[in-house]
Parts: sequence; C-alpha cells; structure tokens
Amino acid sequence: MYQSTAVEGSAGVLSRGLGLLPMLKMAKFAALTCAAITGAAAVAGATAGVASAQPACPDVHWIGAAGSGERTGDLSADAGMGRVVYKSYNEFAQRVAQDGRTVTAEAVEYPATAVPEDGGILDWANFMGSVDTGTAALGRQYAAFVAQCPTSQVVLAGYSQGAMVVHRNLHALDASPNLVAALLVADGDRLPQDPTINLGSVSSVPGAGKGVAQDWPILAHAPAPLPVSMGSRTISVCNLGDAVCDYDPDAEDDQNPAAVAVHTSYARTVSDPWTAPLYRLVASQAPVAELPAPLAEPPAPLADRVVVSAGS
Repeated sequence: MYQSTAVEGSAGVLSRGLGLLPMLKMAKFAALTCAAITGAAAVAGATAGVASAQPACPDVHWIGAAGSGERTGDLSADAGMGRVVYKSYNEFAQRVAQDGRTVTAEAVEYPATAVPEDGGILDWANFMGSVDTGTAALGRQYAAFVAQCPTSQVVLAGYSQGAMVVHRNLHALDASPNLVAALLVADGDRLPQDPTINLGSVSSVPGAGKGVAQDWPILAHAPAPLPVSMGSRTISVCNLGDAVCDYDPDAEDDQNPAAVAVHTSYARTVSDPWTAPLYRLVASQAPVAELPAPLAEPPAPLADRVVVSAGS
C-alpha cells in the first residue's frame, strides 16, 4: 500500500491536515509547506545531483532546493529542483547566456519529504528531519563545488521547504566569496527584520511576512536574523496572506484555502518578477579572484637578499 501524501495543489487534503495534532503547532507548519510536482525536461547544464567534473568550470553555478513532495518519483522532473526553482533557473540561465557567460545547475540531494495526509507525531518529526537533512546536504554540495571551481560564482535558490534549506546555510556561507546571491521564495524561516531585498506584496506592509517556523523558532530550529552582508545578496519573495512566509498564528485553527492558494501561486506567470533583480545582483558582483599559487620556497629575508641595480 502506498502512503497517501499531500502535495501543492491538493488544497482539500492540505486544509484537512491543518486540524491534525492540535497540540503540536509544527504539524500545521509541515502541512503548509507542501509544494508542487510537475514534470518537465531538464535543460542543458542542469543535473539532478552533485555536479560532476567538467572540462571547464562555469561562470555561474546554480544550486536549487525543491519544496515538499517535489522530489517524489522521477527525480529528472524539473531537474530535481521543483517547479518554482526550476522555472526560475531557466529564466535566469537565459539572461546569463545572453551575456555571453556560462551557467550550470544542480539540485540539492535531500528527501524534500511530502506531508502525510494522516500522519502522527513521528511523521511530522520526519518532515522536520527532511529540512535538517537538506540543510546539511546543501552545505556539502556547495563545499564540493567551490573546491572544484574556486573562481565560479554561485547562486542558491529554494522554494518553501527548499527556501528554508537555503536560508539555514546563509549564516555559515556569509564569508564565502563564491556566494553572490540567494533566492528565497515563500520562505518558512522569513523574518520581517531581515535586511534582505524584499519582493512581493508583503513588502508593502511594515512588519508583515513572518515565516511559520519563526513562530516556534526553537522547535523548528529557525535561524537568527541575517547579517547585512548576507541580506544584501539575498532576494526574499513573499506575498501577503501566504500560509508559510506570512504566517498568521491567529488563524491557526482555521481551514484557510486562500492562504494555501497564495503559497502555491508563485512562478505562474510567463516571467517571474524576481528574475531581473536576481540577474542584476549577480552581474554586479565582481568575479571571484583566484587565490595566488603558493611560492615554491619562501622568500629570503631582506637582509639576505642581493639587490642588483642597473650598472652593477
């Protein structure tokens, strides 16, 4: 027997899930972080796993994290990144290519666990374990890539649960010169005070846009506010009423299909409004400088050096 799971677009299942485990608020958090599963062929340069060795490193590398349920079944669908992140990558890659630069991509290798329709406490704990697994996987994949391609720029992108996976790596990667931009769409870890580049209707209301995980930051392992140095490289997209990135604790016991509909509405237009600012952010960053090769032997002390001048 297959376990029934809720994915993006299953509004009825998702709404019913909101009433489960009233003593555990994270049950609602898990149910609301569902994401879509839609098939699409992978574009050239995109892989469903860790980037393999390449004859030449790209100018820009994209690492995308899928949302809940988007890595169930065929991992080649949407290159393993999920619908929102994969569409964002395609639009971004076109702009990079038009600029004469090269770009490759890979998906974060993690479960992106779907939400069980009638799960118990252990099922919800497994869901949060998926976030932790994705956070660690992204860190490893990033380190592996920059070790292989130390002068390539890197963009991290995630939607919903995937946005949390990206967000939870940003503090640790703040000092990395390779990380030039991050894209967070419908981020469950979002904080209104984060110094990010904010897009979406939530940015029009001061103080709005608190992610659902931030309502229980200890239980959900939610991150602290981002430093300005990282926030200035991060685009956060959230619309008012989103069940995940604009969480309303007062509506917790309500079945709110409107909030779920907002959460599943991103990347439904021909062109995403965050593509152009994301590309400009990357293009504005200076190329990553290659570290100088170590000297074959240390230079001699000044007192021991022989200075040869003209005519000597």
